[in-house]
Formats: sequence, C-alpha cells, structure tokens
Amino acid sequence: MGSAHSAVAGTVTPEDRAVDRSMTEVAASYARLMGWPVVVTEKGILLPLSSAHTALSMPEHVGVGVLAGLRARMLAGPVLAVPGPQPHWIFLAELVALLPTQLTTPADVRFVRAPHQVLLPPSQTEDGPITWANPPTASRRWFPPFTAVLAVARTVSPEY
Repeated sequence: MGSAHSAVAGTVTPEDRAVDRSMTEVAASYARLMGWPVVVTEKGILLPLSSAHTALSMPEHVGVGVLAGLRARMLAGPVLAVPGPQPHWIFLAELVALLPTQLTTPADVRFVRAPHQVLLPPSQTEDGPITWANPPTASRRWFPPFTAVLAVARTVSPEY
C-alpha cells in the first residue's frame, strides 16, 4: 500500500501510516455501523463471505439493469463497482437457502461464495479504486436474498 520508494527501502513513510490509519478507520466504521466482520490486509478492506452470505458478480452494463430492477422492488442492497477493462458490479446477497447444484444462471453472472472475500471501498485494484454503485447506509445495510438478485438478473441479462 505504500509508495514504491518505501517498498524498496523497507521503510514506512508518514503517508503510508496515514493510508493504513484511514483504512483501519473505514474498516472500523464498517464493523461499527454495518455490523460487517471486515478484515484489513495489505490488499485493502476485505469482507469475508460466510455460509449465510454470497455475492453475485456481473458486467457493469447488466448490473445497472439489475440494480434498477431491485430498486423498483425495494430490494436494492449494497453493490460494489469494480473498475477494469471490463468493469463489473458485485451484489452482496443473503443465502436464504442452499445453492442448488443445478442452479441456472445467466452466462455473465457468477456466484462468489465462502471462503472467498470481496474488497470494499476504498480498497485499490491495479485498475483503480473499488467504489459503491449502491452504498450501504445505517438503514440499508442488509443484503437482499440472492434469489431476488438472480431473478432480476435473469430478466435483464441479454444471454438468458
């Protein structure tokens, strides 16, 4: 996370400490305000997925329609925007039932499950910062059922 100079020299600069403190403070607010069990690592702030939570990753252009559909149904939960050559969105969701082994999903939608973790803002990727497409709030920190996210994704995905 530090500058290239500090990584080479093996020293920690004041800027490095400020970034670390900032990440620690943001992580503490996720834990305190949202009740999320986050972890701070050299990669950034990670949200470990559990047996009760999953994430659905899809291209940004599909995610825009899915988020609109969830908002229309008052089911929009936290959604992460991940930059890159092919930007994608990650919908945090609750596992209200076991994932069936024969689950049919659109080709461009994939599940991310435990023991995986997702990066939370303001974590950085090589393509830029992770941001919120739909940020959580103290009153909207819950995750919608994965079945709702998947159902809406099926209606907006061009390949389904």
